[in-house]
Amino acid sequence: MKVNQLAMFLATSDTGSIAEAARKLGKSRTTVSSSLSALEDELGVQLLERTGNQVTLTAVGEAIKNDCERMVMIAGDITARCDQHIKGVESVLRIARDDALPESFWRQLIHDMSQHFPNTSVSVYMAPPPELDDMVEQNMVDIAYCLLPFTRRMTNNHHIKLGEIRMMTVAHSAHPLSKLSQVVNSDLARYTEFTLSAIDDEGLHAVSPASGNYIALPFYEHLRNAVLDGTGWSNVPSVLINPYLRDGSVKVLNHDQAMKWQSYGMIQNTYNQQGGITRWLANQLEQYLNEA
Repeated sequence: MKVNQLAMFLATSDTGSIAEAARKLGKSRTTVSSSLSALEDELGVQLLERTGNQVTLTAVGEAIKNDCERMVMIAGDITARCDQHIKGVESVLRIARDDALPESFWRQLIHDMSQHFPNTSVSVYMAPPPELDDMVEQNMVDIAYCLLPFTRRMTNNHHIKLGEIRMMTVAHSAHPLSKLSQVVNSDLARYTEFTLSAIDDEGLHAVSPASGNYIALPFYEHLRNAVLDGTGWSNVPSVLINPYLRDGSVKVLNHDQAMKWQSYGMIQNTYNQQGGITRWLANQLEQYLNEA
């Protein structure tokens, strides 16, 4: 029993006609008819009732149709997986990322990825940027996408820049810092800063706070939301705060370091090669960052 015989059987049962099935499959009527007869001979049963130009399933034909559909689908999956292996597309991929880019972008990206690479199993995990370097180093994930650290700590990791994101020092428009015509470091130290938190070998800690009065949270969206609540100030990626800057609910502080560019990219173990999906993701991220 061959897969193409099963495909012809299914096409004939769906169209109710050997001639229509042949047109649908791009084969001659004789080829389809001969293949169906050969399949029936091999199985030792009659699968189709032929009445003139019309074809209907016999009871046993109806009984095996669902299994035939499943076999054709599995055969297609096997062919597709082998084809993607030949093309260098990963069969399994473990991705970690931060939340410096909007969730709406990642939702669309994941949807598009599933359409382009339907036979790859992908796991996505979100973590604070400082933790991602270590996760790649320890082979917990295959690749990470995030705001790249200013210094490299992991000797086996390679940082690949895909673009830049503007980081903004912001506060709610009603916050006292937003009322100052000029903000200096001592002003920042006077008020609560929301900064990132991360876990490493030494435990949970705040990541490079500028103020001794801080609250550390794991994600940039948490920092943004704390700013929107008017609780304190923070450094937030512009793509997460722009809508609130436009409606006036948040302001960029008048500080000499209030707007700085930071590289965004991917972290990959030096010994791992990029596959088809990681190359595709890099292109999508580069395009977004260039347009953002």
